[in-house]
Amino acid sequence: MNQELENTLVASYPTIYRSLQPRFSGASRFECDDGWYRIIHELSRKLEAVACTSELLAIEVREKLGSLRFLLWADATGAAESWLAEAARLSQQTCERCSQQAKLRGHKDDGYARCAKRVPRRWTTSSNDAGTTEPSPCN
Repeated sequence: MNQELENTLVASYPTIYRSLQPRFSGASRFECDDGWYRIIHELSRKLEAVACTSELLAIEVREKLGSLRFLLWADATGAAESWLAEAARLSQQTCERCSQQAKLRGHKDDGYARCAKRVPRRWTTSSNDAGTTEPSPCN
């Protein structure tokens, strides 16, 4: 995620993100593209209210196999678990790059949530989900 959006999330929800650090030197705190910003923003809004009265905090926010993975430290309430599941479901239907409607694409161990315009070239060798035979110019 770009630095400006990351900074907005951390500033808007300081309690939930008080300990969030990049997993690797020089990496982002939010390991996904900008298209999921709204999903993360809404989830953060809900979790922040819980975090203000508990020890709940985010320790990892990233993409994994085409889905949002949002890991928390401390026990999540039933409501928080429901919000996490809903955010993961929404991420699978939202292009990680542009936030347009998408679906999971790719292979078993290398999947991404992408709209038809942003299917990686390696998945467009003959016929792909976009219905084209040419590589996507939007990679």
